[in-house]
Amino acid sequence: MDTTLETECGFGSRSRAYARQSLANPSSIMKPLVTIISLVTFSSIQMDALGAEKPGSNEPPSSKVGEAVKSKIDKAAAVIHKATGPAVAPSEASAQKAIPMYSEVSAIDAAEKTFTHKNKDGKEVRFVVTTKTEIKNATAAAKFEEIKVGHFVSGLRIKKSDTEYEVVKITKFGPKAEK
Repeated sequence: MDTTLETECGFGSRSRAYARQSLANPSSIMKPLVTIISLVTFSSIQMDALGAEKPGSNEPPSSKVGEAVKSKIDKAAAVIHKATGPAVAPSEASAQKAIPMYSEVSAIDAAEKTFTHKNKDGKEVRFVVTTKTEIKNATAAAKFEEIKVGHFVSGLRIKKSDTEYEVVKITKFGPKAEK
């Protein structure tokens, strides 16, 4: 596996140990790769802007260099993609990040599998339980029907709007524990 990076990208044998380490931990190669791609792109843009030509050639040298570099970058990206899988856009990842939940149940709609929490300011927030929602009460498996009005529910949720959340996981529910 470590020779794949060398043969497909044309890197020398000095990088064999780094390639082995990078393929073992794919995230460790991302920062150096982004730096290299940025530098190469910037260099290519600068060379194109200069418009320098070689004597006896109709094509600027930067285009030949740019094509070779682009080819190497494409090959390196393909190898990294194989090792790490497809990248997720930062906006998608942050939009789908689960956040903690600790809410008192004000109302329950068993037909739609939702419960409502009324904030201190009187605003009602709706929590939607889906078929993918994992429901437990401490360590024991539980069902949505076991949650009652007045219970406090702990778990993870994903924000859908200002007044609606999708429940990812319910870890504990019941009357508020006395301290």
